[in-house]
Amino acid sequence: MSRFLNALKNLLLNLLVLILLFAVANARAEALTGKQAADVETMLALSKQSELWRSVEWQRINMYHATLGGVVSRVDDESYFLSPRGKRDPQAELEATIRGAFDYSVPEKRRQPNVCRWIARYQFLSRSMKAQGFDYTPLPCSGFEAWKVDIAAKHVTLVFAAVYLNSTASMYGHSFIRLDSGKAGEYNRLNDTTVSFTVNSGADIGPMFLLRSLTGGFPGMFNIAPYYVKVREYADLENRDLWEYRTNLTQDEIDHMLAFIWEQAFTYMDYYFFDDNCALMLLASFEAARPGLNLIDRAKPWIAPLDMIKLAQEQPGLVDHIHYRPSQYNTLVRNFSLASNAEKQYALGLLEDEKPLVSMSQMPAAEQARILDLNLGMLEYLRNQMHSEEEAASISARQLKLSGVRSKIDAESDYKETEPPAQRPDEGHGSFRAGLAAGQIG
Repeated sequence: MSRFLNALKNLLLNLLVLILLFAVANARAEALTGKQAADVETMLALSKQSELWRSVEWQRINMYHATLGGVVSRVDDESYFLSPRGKRDPQAELEATIRGAFDYSVPEKRRQPNVCRWIARYQFLSRSMKAQGFDYTPLPCSGFEAWKVDIAAKHVTLVFAAVYLNSTASMYGHSFIRLDSGKAGEYNRLNDTTVSFTVNSGADIGPMFLLRSLTGGFPGMFNIAPYYVKVREYADLENRDLWEYRTNLTQDEIDHMLAFIWEQAFTYMDYYFFDDNCALMLLASFEAARPGLNLIDRAKPWIAPLDMIKLAQEQPGLVDHIHYRPSQYNTLVRNFSLASNAEKQYALGLLEDEKPLVSMSQMPAAEQARILDLNLGMLEYLRNQMHSEEEAASISARQLKLSGVRSKIDAESDYKETEPPAQRPDEGHGSFRAGLAAGQIG
């Protein structure tokens, strides 16, 4: 009996301790919640005192722009806004953001707290409050920080892919951002991260694609990929030259741009071919990074990728280096034009027959090298025109065999990239040109 009473006594004591611990923890939680509530009220008061919603940076982050009767955000995803009036009311959206400043909950179907979902605006809120003497530091966001460290961006480069008339979406060229790591060398550039804004049209192509892209019938979203994927797509497969415009954004500005891209990557904007397109979203990314830039308002009623490059060039000092990356086709054309007639005939003959290798063996090593390099350039171009690996199998096999022959020839390659054209794309006229002339014939 005594053992039973002792066990019951210990059970009751343990239960009492648990109740006390829960009460203490709950009291602490209520005290913390109370402090958070006071901090929210302080930030609301400071934001009203400074009219923080009028801040250029707040407008840039949320892509507000002036319309008849007020302002509106270009973001069309309703889930992006924390206030029901947020799309058209920057103040309401700011106040809703402040009220969620300590919302560390993780909603269903999402792996990040709410304050990390809207990281650009909460970083802005933290900077703005500290500038007014109040310390607000949002929760560290491990997902964003790991993504940013993995990119390791030290420079931001605008890339323009030349016009491509075979595609309706690319008839005015295409533009995207490359986030350059601090590592030197061509290999590292090819592995750097690119950010582009693309229309999510699924399998819809042809006339209906054009109609729907003109009327906002598709969502536009950020797309992130390694640069070598873009080089393959544009320079190799579509035979388009790439122009790289490196900018002078500071590290802080790059960090602001990355926060903006992260935040916008989880939402969408209705895609319109002539204005709310890839060029506009990249301009918005630069404005978020450096709010003093006024790029979108200075653009025409429509914004083509080429117009975007010209706008960037017009900003004093923004572009500090330009690099030309020719297409595979243009490089092949240049080397073919420089070859002698005999070298051309040998290179063409090797496309389907290996007999020319016998007579070539008597030639000087440098001449053999030029012929094989030219032939391998032709084979690579032909292989890229195939629609599948199965179709390209015979060409790949020939490439492999002739590459083995070339590796045994002790001569440096004379196969060079083509020279840049006399005029860059940004030095030509814009996407719209009109003129008036008068004269007499006869």
